[in-house]
Amino acid sequence: MITSRQLEYFQAVARELHFTRAAEALRIAQPALSQQIRKLERQLGLVLFERNNHRVALTPAGSALLEHAERILADLVAVEDEMLGWAGGVRGRIRLGAARGLMGRLTHALATFCGTYPRVEMELRELNTAEMIAELRSGGLDVATLASSPPGPEGRELDTRPLGGEPLVLVTGAESPLAGRDRLPIAELDGLDLVHYAAGSAVGEIIVAALAEAGAEPRARFESREYGTARALAAVGLAVAVMPRSAAEAPGPPVGVVGLDPEPVWTPCLAWSAVRRPAPALSAFIDFMAEHLQFSPAQPCIGDR
Repeated sequence: MITSRQLEYFQAVARELHFTRAAEALRIAQPALSQQIRKLERQLGLVLFERNNHRVALTPAGSALLEHAERILADLVAVEDEMLGWAGGVRGRIRLGAARGLMGRLTHALATFCGTYPRVEMELRELNTAEMIAELRSGGLDVATLASSPPGPEGRELDTRPLGGEPLVLVTGAESPLAGRDRLPIAELDGLDLVHYAAGSAVGEIIVAALAEAGAEPRARFESREYGTARALAAVGLAVAVMPRSAAEAPGPPVGVVGLDPEPVWTPCLAWSAVRRPAPALSAFIDFMAEHLQFSPAQPCIGDR
C-alpha cells in the first residue's frame, strides 16, 4: 500500500525535477530519497522518472500519479486543519497565495488577523494569477487573491468573494508631455513604448483587451512581473506603463499619473476551492479578509497580478 510519506517524497521530486533540491526541501539525505523513490517504483512496477546525467523528467505514469498525489496530500492537510479547528476553536494552517509585490495593505490585514487568531499558522506564497489558480485547483493553496473571478471551467471549481474594484491608470515620466493630461484616450497609446506584464498576469490581460478594443498597438519594449519595476521604467522615461492607481501612487520616484478613457477596472477577489469544504480557520480568514481587504478608488490597495 502506498503511504502518505511516499507520496510526499514523490511529489517533492516531481515538483523540483531534481533529487538534491527535493531532498533539501524535505530535509532528508539525497541517497535516502533516491532509495525511497526506487522502492515506490518497484512497488508499483512502473518507472515514474526518466533519469540521466543532465535531467530528471516525469514519465506519463509519473504525471498521472502526481495528480493523485497532490489531491490526496491536500485532502489530508484539509482533514487535519478542520479537525484541529473543531477540536479547540479557530486554529490550523492557511496557505495563502498573493501576487508578487502585494505586500502593502495585505501585510497590515494579515497582522490584524494573526493577532485576532494567534493559533492559526500562515504560509504566504507570492505567485501570479495563473499560478495561483493552478495551485488552488491542485490543493497547493487554500485561498488566494485574484485580479478577477476566473471564467469557464476554472471558475466553476472555485468559490470567490469580491473585494471591490480599482481603476487602471497610465504612468509616465514626471516631465513627459502626457503627465499634464487629466485623461488620455486609450487609442492614443498606439505606437508608444509600453511595459508589458509577463504571461499569467490577469491585470495584463485586462490591459491587452482594453488596447485591442481601442485599436491601439503600443510597442512592447519591456516586460516585467512587478508594478514597482514598471513604475521605475516609466519614471525615467524609458516607457509608459498601465497599472492600478494605488500602485501608480505608491512611494517612489515622481511620475505622472493619467486617467484612461475608457477606464479599465480590475475587480479583485478572494478565491478558494469549491470542491473542498473550508476548515474553520479558512472560513474565519475569508470573512475577515473580505472585510479588511476592500479595494476601491477611495481606499486603494496595491493589486494582484
